[in-house]
Amino acid sequence: MLHYIPQPVFKAVDFLIGASKVYSKFITMPESRILEAASGFGSNLSIILGLAERLKAKVYSVDISQASISFNKIIYRSYIRKGMLTLERGDLRALHYQDNFFNYAVNHTTMHHIDLDDIEKVLREHKRTLRNGGILIIVDLNPRQLIVHSPQMLLKPKEEVLRAVDNIFNVIEKGENKIAYYVVAVKN
Repeated sequence: MLHYIPQPVFKAVDFLIGASKVYSKFITMPESRILEAASGFGSNLSIILGLAERLKAKVYSVDISQASISFNKIIYRSYIRKGMLTLERGDLRALHYQDNFFNYAVNHTTMHHIDLDDIEKVLREHKRTLRNGGILIIVDLNPRQLIVHSPQMLLKPKEEVLRAVDNIFNVIEKGENKIAYYVVAVKN
């Protein structure tokens, strides 16, 4: 049975991770296209939709899990009806979008779930689908965090993400707190 996750829970998650501050700083173009990679439980989608509403942007959210897509279609049906949100089942390793389609790609607490051997493939798909000058924002859990995952599960993915982003994109900002790290990069 699906249960609604109240908005205060999303705000608490964002308070700990700090993604909305990074998004507000870098996602600024009106009428842009935003890829929200991996819908999950919809907490990041809530943040992105609030920002997109102010910018009159369109959000495309994908997840490999049909259950996540179905859940989010119920929760965010008003955004779908307004034409602001498209939710689709998809694999980040092989996105079905055309080249140079998005202005922004946001990947929130997802990269540690991807096999180490596939991280670079996912980042290359982000680069392919981003326009020149498009911005990639990755926010993920830090190995030091004290909840949910062990540090061992998070350390290697973080190292691989930072290495691959440095090789594929032009990094413009990095940061971290006890719970999460982020990297912002541009496609040249």
